[in-house]
Amino acid sequence: MLINNKAAKSVRANSLKKIMLLITFSILPLTYVTASELKVLPASVSQGALKHSITESQRKKIIATNKLAELSDQVSGKANTHIRGSTLNNQAKSTAQAKSGEATQKVSNHYDQQFTIYSAASFLQEDYDRDGYYQTFSVTFDADVYSYSENHLAEVYALLYLSKNGGPWQHYFTTDNFLIEGDTDADEYEVISTFMSGYESDHYDVLIDLYQVGYQGIAASYSADDSNALYALPLESAEYDQVYTEVIEVIEVVEIRQTHGGSLFGLLLVLLSGLLMRVKRH
Repeated sequence: MLINNKAAKSVRANSLKKIMLLITFSILPLTYVTASELKVLPASVSQGALKHSITESQRKKIIATNKLAELSDQVSGKANTHIRGSTLNNQAKSTAQAKSGEATQKVSNHYDQQFTIYSAASFLQEDYDRDGYYQTFSVTFDADVYSYSENHLAEVYALLYLSKNGGPWQHYFTTDNFLIEGDTDADEYEVISTFMSGYESDHYDVLIDLYQVGYQGIAASYSADDSNALYALPLESAEYDQVYTEVIEVIEVVEIRQTHGGSLFGLLLVLLSGLLMRVKRH
């Protein structure tokens, strides 16, 4: 009889353990989903073009289009939110493979051309709540190419990165290919960006990596270390830049005339109407 009681207790204990394990594994996925939902991934929309080709009216249209975009650059593939170090490591691996004969793509810039980014500037565009942080901004840069031959043209593209308050460089946009010629400023390029979500109100530095089409490796780089125009830009995404409105609501009080105590009752009505005036701030 004692053996049977021990066996029954052991069975109940094992059953209880199984139930607890089932409950634990059932709760874990729910906890994971809830935690992941709290994290808002960065989302932005940018458009780029040669600066001289953008008029002021076109710039306004670009900003309006960015704000109405349904897909962010992170979804469409124009940005990958990768940290700059990991991007360069991947390129280094590709370079090593090419040198070992596992790839045929060229791995360096054209031997008779040298590249530089001569200058860059930034412009803050929209701050709806007037807190000093902007959800739309633009970056312009002038890339130059120097050649030992008569070929002063080069086809390039750029990767743009952001560093939040001195943190790691995070990729937020890749431009289309465009042509640059010598050291002229006629090929200055402008990127207009709007932060949709996931960017807290803070100061962001900008870095630009220039690449030559068909060649691996950075051709030229320019960042906040080279110009204060790319340093500590006060930025935030749309959820932090809500429009500020002030609504004043006045509740009217209908005057009621009575035969007795008319003057005193009128005074009370005036005082009451003053107390019922409320100021709502939204």
